[in-house]
Amino acid sequence: MKEKASQEEIYRVMRSDIEAGGYPASSRLPSVRTLAKRFSASPNTISKVVSRLMESGLCTARRGVGLFVRSLPNRKLTLLVGTTSAEPKDDFYGHVEKRIAERCQADGIEIERYYITPGDPAYGPDVDRIRRPGRVILCIALAHEPHLKQLADLRRPMLVVGCAPSRCNTSSIVPNSFRSGYLAARHLIRKGCRRIAFIGRVREVRGVTLPEAESLKEFAGMQCAFMEDSLPLHPDLVFNDINQVAARAANLKDLPDAVIMPDIEGIESIQALKALGTKLERVVLGDDRILERPKRPAAVVVRREDVVELALIELHRLLDEQSKSHRSTVVDGELHDAVG
Repeated sequence: MKEKASQEEIYRVMRSDIEAGGYPASSRLPSVRTLAKRFSASPNTISKVVSRLMESGLCTARRGVGLFVRSLPNRKLTLLVGTTSAEPKDDFYGHVEKRIAERCQADGIEIERYYITPGDPAYGPDVDRIRRPGRVILCIALAHEPHLKQLADLRRPMLVVGCAPSRCNTSSIVPNSFRSGYLAARHLIRKGCRRIAFIGRVREVRGVTLPEAESLKEFAGMQCAFMEDSLPLHPDLVFNDINQVAARAANLKDLPDAVIMPDIEGIESIQALKALGTKLERVVLGDDRILERPKRPAAVVVRREDVVELALIELHRLLDEQSKSHRSTVVDGELHDAVG
């Protein structure tokens, strides 16, 4: 244990010296024996430290010559966001982005941000625009699997906030929308509801409406709750988009007694609820801003700061160790009963 602690301390000192310019880019590091003497450590311990410095991308070995410092963007993130806005929006993922950016700036981490421009695909910034990717790639609110696979091919550790890609080896922070749909449905079933409508989440990019991957997971969670109570699922009560509700509800023979829907405010939400009936139990799905309202329906919420903290922990791990991405973390939503 003492050897491991000594190794960690030496690694951090060496890393700090390199990043502070004590060993400039392209300069040669002292030999293993010289470093062993400096730190009063065994050559074996120093060799392990050197291996870690190489794994971190800080140094490179030249056969027969020695170890040299590399000129890498050691404290730089390449950030890609699934929005057409040049600045973070005032929504869940916009809040997560702003908080991560604030913390990274305080830690001296540079961020190069890419958002969706008119020349890009609808699902995310064009990978060809990234000329010099940073040490770590951070994706927020991107869910198109082939696009994420292209980003993974840039051969940088990658963190995806919002989904867990299956086609590439990345770390991910995922709001557990399966649990959200399940908790919402169980709550309504316990209240005696039997005809539960579901309104899916969508996002619009440059006029193209795309279904959110979360909707399918939420709906799967709802189905699971129905199966536990042997209740039939009503396909006519499933709406992919809130704008479908008013037109389709007029053709329903029997109106629902409850609805599960995203946290949407405004005229479209009022019209949808009126079309579905006046006596309607409701559960909304969203983040913890819902809890700040004096009057609100039952809600399943994910706490924004939980997502931020987990993302920062994983980002620092990837920045400090240059390790491969591999950690998938789920942030559970919690049910809160109605207020007001």
